[in-house]
Amino acid sequence: ASMGKRQHQGDKLYIRPSEWKWEFGGKVNKRHHNRAFKRLPFDCCALSLRPFENPVATPEGVVFELLNIVPYVKKHKKNPVNGEPLKLKSLKKLKFHKSQAGKYHCPLTYKEFSAHTHIVAIWTSGNVYAYEAVDELNLKPKNMKDLLTGESFKRSDIISIQDPHNFSNARNITSYLHLKKKEGEEGEGGEEGKDASSTSGVGGDESIQKVMKEAALRKKKRMEAKAAAEKAAIMVPMSAYTSGECSGSFTSTAMTPVTKNQVRPMTEDEIREQRYKEMKGKSATKPGYVKLKTTKGDLNLMLYVAKAPRTCHNFLTLCEKGYYKGIMFHRLIKNFMIQGGDPTGTGRGGKSAWGKKFKDEIDSTLSHTKRGLLSMANAGKDTNGSQFFILFGPAKHLDGKHSIFGEVVGGLSVLDKMEAVETDTAFNSPNRDRPKEAIRILDTKVFQNPFKEKWVPKQIRKKQEEAKKEAEEERLRTKAGKWFSAPAPNMKPVRKGVEIGKYMKRIRPPKESDLNLSALKQRKKSKKAWGDIGKFF
Repeated sequence: ASMGKRQHQGDKLYIRPSEWKWEFGGKVNKRHHNRAFKRLPFDCCALSLRPFENPVATPEGVVFELLNIVPYVKKHKKNPVNGEPLKLKSLKKLKFHKSQAGKYHCPLTYKEFSAHTHIVAIWTSGNVYAYEAVDELNLKPKNMKDLLTGESFKRSDIISIQDPHNFSNARNITSYLHLKKKEGEEGEGGEEGKDASSTSGVGGDESIQKVMKEAALRKKKRMEAKAAAEKAAIMVPMSAYTSGECSGSFTSTAMTPVTKNQVRPMTEDEIREQRYKEMKGKSATKPGYVKLKTTKGDLNLMLYVAKAPRTCHNFLTLCEKGYYKGIMFHRLIKNFMIQGGDPTGTGRGGKSAWGKKFKDEIDSTLSHTKRGLLSMANAGKDTNGSQFFILFGPAKHLDGKHSIFGEVVGGLSVLDKMEAVETDTAFNSPNRDRPKEAIRILDTKVFQNPFKEKWVPKQIRKKQEEAKKEAEEERLRTKAGKWFSAPAPNMKPVRKGVEIGKYMKRIRPPKESDLNLSALKQRKKSKKAWGDIGKFF
């Protein structure tokens, strides 16, 4: 900048005509104003300006919808954007990848595409990536192979679909030839491109008809699936916790950024736990009944579903699956218990009905005090699986460590036969306490399973009740009554000349002969003075 006493001699206290014309809006160039830049979204067809479903691209990177561009090219033999000759064989089908949220993203970086993403496609494979992934993994290390398919390609095979730093006419809607010419051959072609189903020349091409039918069928299936998903989502119980996507994306560069916490649906475990909570301690909860057919006889078991619903559910499910068929009782200690439920027969195996360990259910009202009690075996706290044991006698030292969930109600004599079987009592023997005579479970039969009864989560029940209430209110609100405020469609006025009460029948006034005048006579009032004390007695 110049210095001295003439440094501000160019400053004026007024605006020059040229400044007013070009810098302050004095002159508006309508030609340039009307052709202001309008960006085409990367996921839209350059012909119909609508989101594409079957994208194809030209070597210049112009993206079209297959069902729109094929009829147009077959008729006009030119590119609708720039008017240059175009053949169908020069189009390349693109493979866009979507995230779990249904949005287009890069299959390598998992970042969603936006208006500010540099998007490129590999011409040989048609796969679409973010440019940063191709630059870091292909160009810089000189690894010129497609990162998904392994196909070789050249630098010239990288076509730009969208470059936020270099917008060309391929992305500028105002420069599209078929939009600038509203009349004539190109304008008609543009209109035809908007609706491929009405394009002339399509009906005679069987391949195009087949593609269009398949696309329409896929669209119909997607709409039906979306409607079914929305309907099912209404009746999905929601958890008290969020999905964790917001916090996860905050610290991860691989996850798509999420700025809003959303409550996630309840898991199967949470739904089961809600049911257990409703069943536990309720007098209306029915017990379960199971028969174990063993080589020594039948054992009838009653399960305490109201006391240990989770444990009973596991045992009943395993019995119904036939999990215990052929399994032997691998451990027997006289005057103590007999243990089984391990498919390996070692005492170290067995899985629950859900394939993982589950929590203990200790009830203070239950104690290992009598013969025939059914309890869960475990390897420590909350390590229940499929193994269980039946008591031969009291064992109060097990209270608080093992979950009691039933008892033998039929077949106590069978327990006597089991207890009488000899076992290996050698101290250092690997088969210590194992019965010398194999005692196996031949079959299981479930007589009553309360978990088979229909049950709906509390949230769903509440929604159903609200929907039922709303439906009833709507029915009452729209129901045609017999009152003048909401007459039925087939009702006709019975009184003419009036608006209020025109649907009500006129009631004739009573005749004097109909009245019982003797009953209407009033009693004569007693004329007693205030000074008469007798009126108070």
